[in-house]
Amino acid sequence: MQSFLDWVGTTPPSQLLQTVDWIIPSLQAVHIIALALVFTSAMVLDLRVLGVAGRTQPFGDVARRFAGSIGWGLLVLLVTGVILMIGEPTRAILKLFFQLKMLAVVIVGLITWWLAVKVRRDPEGWASPERRAGAKALAVASLALWVLIIFFGRWIAYT
Repeated sequence: MQSFLDWVGTTPPSQLLQTVDWIIPSLQAVHIIALALVFTSAMVLDLRVLGVAGRTQPFGDVARRFAGSIGWGLLVLLVTGVILMIGEPTRAILKLFFQLKMLAVVIVGLITWWLAVKVRRDPEGWASPERRAGAKALAVASLALWVLIIFFGRWIAYT
């Protein structure tokens, strides 16, 4: 894997990203703004499920309003993340915190998808105490995972 990453670092796109001083910081800024958008939108959904915010609005309306922000934000995160990895291939991929971050992103993505799609499609189905408790547990797990994603992302730079 290391030899592949070393090769990626010698490709023309990687060399361009490494030599033009403003590209990497600009991509990092866009990446962080997209993360803030996705985190905030997911947090609103989670807080609605927990009954902490937006109790007067049906969950389906809240999910419809914020699902697009989450989807587009994740797309921007994917694109900027791939470009950043091309520019600095050995910086993150082999680090434990990067791998944990990616695992957490996959898990929280599945949780958010379930809450935004499944619960929205069957709003009456989660009226039972068991289903509501399950959805609330997933919302708490989602919030915790988002905090971990932010933590892991910051620690990539320091390890």
